[in-house]
Amino acid sequence: MLRLEVNCGVDEGDTIGKVLERWGVQFYSEEIIGNGKSVLRFTALVPDFVINDLADELMKVIDLRKGHSSVVWFPVSGKSVKYSSSAKSLAKYRRRWSAADVEGLIEHANSSTEIDPIQLTFGAIASIIALFGLITNSVVMIISTMLLSPILGPLYGFSLNVVMGRGKGALNAVFSILKLLGVILLSATLTALLLKAAGTMPGPTHEILPRGHSGIVYILIAIVLGYAGIVAIVSRIPEILAGVSIAAALVPPTAVVGISLVMGWWRFLGVR
Repeated sequence: MLRLEVNCGVDEGDTIGKVLERWGVQFYSEEIIGNGKSVLRFTALVPDFVINDLADELMKVIDLRKGHSSVVWFPVSGKSVKYSSSAKSLAKYRRRWSAADVEGLIEHANSSTEIDPIQLTFGAIASIIALFGLITNSVVMIISTMLLSPILGPLYGFSLNVVMGRGKGALNAVFSILKLLGVILLSATLTALLLKAAGTMPGPTHEILPRGHSGIVYILIAIVLGYAGIVAIVSRIPEILAGVSIAAALVPPTAVVGISLVMGWWRFLGVR
């Protein structure tokens, strides 16, 4: 843990405060006198693994040419209250994880609850590949979707935030999961529409039939596998192992829903 001190002009205070808030850093500020001028001093405790990026951003918004402006940090003893409950929950892994590792794990979980346009693009690509794999009975293509899909991140963030009792983070992760599944469903539906218009959509294939009756069981399996992803990460097991299983549980069945909507295969949607 590091103690960060930022000295800046009063007119720069709002900008500095917003940067620190965006990084989720707890801080306080006070007005002091430096070189005969009023100066704002911000003080915060910052995890080791974010200090470089945070300091770089701060130095971009502070005019360091002024004599009273500075950005300094130095190590301090103790631990961050922000991560104390999380560290206690993961105490069983203390032999393999340092305090900084635990903080990094929690920060990674928080960042995983958000999903960016690039991840949504990968989700759309995975959906289209899944659709072609399903209608051509290509197991290789279906496996490719499992490797492309970025769904592990939000599920991992959801599971870890639930374990740590972080309700807001868990809700953000749920929203990201729904957003990603929505993109997968929409991509599969639009692609199926184009293939149907071109007259190249086949009937239910051997890969489509079993996934047309998956129901809520696959969703429950995916949530359980999200927790398995946490265990894999804290145990130093490659998370891709859990990620492939989660994608297998959600991506192809979601693509089947899109195909069924277009082709009118209502029995796959539970409609009699």
